[in-house]
Amino acid sequence: MGLCDFHTHSTASDGRLTPTELVDEAARCGLDGFAVSDHDTLAGIEEAAARASFHGLFYIPAVELSVDLHIGGSAHLLGYFPGAELSVLCDSSSEIQQALQFVVDGRNTRNPEIVHKFQELGFNITMADVKAEAGEAVVGRPHIAAVLVKKGLVGSSEEVFNRYLGSGKPAYVERKRLGDYRAMEIILQAGGLPVLAHPKYIQTGSFKELGALISSMSDAGLAGLEAYYPDQSGTMISFLEDASRKHNILLTGGSDFHGIKHPLPGWCDGFFGVETGKVVNFMNECISRGRITNGKTQ
Repeated sequence: MGLCDFHTHSTASDGRLTPTELVDEAARCGLDGFAVSDHDTLAGIEEAAARASFHGLFYIPAVELSVDLHIGGSAHLLGYFPGAELSVLCDSSSEIQQALQFVVDGRNTRNPEIVHKFQELGFNITMADVKAEAGEAVVGRPHIAAVLVKKGLVGSSEEVFNRYLGSGKPAYVERKRLGDYRAMEIILQAGGLPVLAHPKYIQTGSFKELGALISSMSDAGLAGLEAYYPDQSGTMISFLEDASRKHNILLTGGSDFHGIKHPLPGWCDGFFGVETGKVVNFMNECISRGRITNGKTQ
């Protein structure tokens, strides 16, 4: 059984491999399907598409958006764009690019505030340090964490988030996000498929509440659920599989690879990989919509 991965990050956001390097690794591991889904940006999709075409790799351009939920709280929403004109998606005047700019502006306002909180906590870091760490990528909390670790101020990125950067922690700062309904609308208008990312992280009181959220979002255009995700429990996976049948929506999966904790995604050694058979309906929908064959749009 082959493997796929429809949730990865490159240096266009907070990953450690360039889009080209990421696609090269996916091809080396023999993946059947692949997506680059950077946080709040589509900056890497053209480079990744060109490299996927070179390898003959089934590739879907994607994005991962932070959204405010209509029930309260926040979540991540994946948008997949099979067969989309990449030049249109990347056009700064397009609606999706304007929406992404709104999110990035919120992130850019938030980052200095986070750095200031760390300074008040006695940590010697600056925005210049963080920007240098990020390079050309969209600056985010993982870059701040990386600076703290490199300076020897905190032991690991995981410790930074657990002690300081997680929601409600001393250096946490809220930021502007799109609402979930608005984000789905924008993805749909761009010809995309909105998918609820890693539901295990959504703060709901019960499966019943999560089910109600999925129901309301599917009524508003949600196309799928990321059921197959590292360490997502069997109980959660079964619940999501049942929800997909109930609402006639798709199932996807991916590693959420950033290249920070592990030198490689683990596709080749069995650490994590989505079995192609589990997401074949999603792949077939993408093929149907985008007429994608071997990394190319016919």
